[in-house]
Amino acid sequence: EDAGLSRDEIDGVLVMMPAIMGEQHGWAARVAAYLGIEPTFSATMDMGGATACGSVQTAAAAIDAGYCGTVLCCFATQNWPQGVAMQLFGSEFQVPYGDVGAITLMAHIKRRQQYEYGYKDEHYGRIAVTWREHALLNPDAQMKKPMTLEAYMGSRWVAEPLRLFDCCPNTDGGGACIVTSLDRARDLAKPPARILGAGQSHSSEMIHPRGYDREHWGGKPAAALAFDMAGVTPKDIDVAQFYDAFTPRVVHDLVAYGFCRPEEVGGFIAAGNLSLAGSLPSNTAGGLLSEGHLSGFGHIREGVRQMRGECSERQVKDAELCLITGYGGAPHEAPPTVSYSALILAR
Repeated sequence: EDAGLSRDEIDGVLVMMPAIMGEQHGWAARVAAYLGIEPTFSATMDMGGATACGSVQTAAAAIDAGYCGTVLCCFATQNWPQGVAMQLFGSEFQVPYGDVGAITLMAHIKRRQQYEYGYKDEHYGRIAVTWREHALLNPDAQMKKPMTLEAYMGSRWVAEPLRLFDCCPNTDGGGACIVTSLDRARDLAKPPARILGAGQSHSSEMIHPRGYDREHWGGKPAAALAFDMAGVTPKDIDVAQFYDAFTPRVVHDLVAYGFCRPEEVGGFIAAGNLSLAGSLPSNTAGGLLSEGHLSGFGHIREGVRQMRGECSERQVKDAELCLITGYGGAPHEAPPTVSYSALILAR
């Protein structure tokens, strides 16, 4: 309805792999079947939280190659609907110590950030508080209770130094976007958001086969690819949607995507630059931390709506370029790897 398309015009389907293990194949084909679509191009994408941006990039490539003309990218989740949790493999070293999953990985990352650069808990708290302020302007947001910095500082440890409000909530929900050629999009119901640039890279946060390089931050290659393709620089970005399942992810991306030097991040956040009135309005719908965790599809929706000028009270005035980042991986697997993805959308 939003695109002004009929179901039968869809000939490509990309679906994010849900977070369960086992002999479960053909997710995308089964989603297509439930929707009554018989695609000529279909794939199940598996990059965790990097999948939303990555699926849009894959859709654009498939359209350019002539495999299909209009691609549905989508995701949905219901947390443990049958009461069965994930099975974890490759965890013989982590499980005995309880060091399993994204929360403990992010606790390590926050600890390392603070050790290396002296970031204060208040810097991470300011991210969470700013996103909550944005969520209060979003009628679809999951988290609606106002948050103060004092409330953040008073929230309990989840995995020290990670506090409760450093972490996103569990969310039942889904998201979808449609990718097609610019020529096709000109005839649809609403002005399109143009895909100006895209990039991805896959690395590790813990294993460094070529030695530890303090200057190398994961995701820098994805950033370079996206900015080079778009022909713009970080200074040109008007609004950003950073993958923020945890506040340390935002700190990381501010450096990896070229907005700050590591030593500048604390001051940049403290100055209010991430707010709607700041120099880099970010996560304007509340992000994963407050809008809800849809594995990055909410970020794409918000980016598109900002480019269309549809965001009402949280609309960034005269916004022409939006950066969206994604991040995912398997920190409990051996070897632990992570994926980064990025999109630059234009009005």
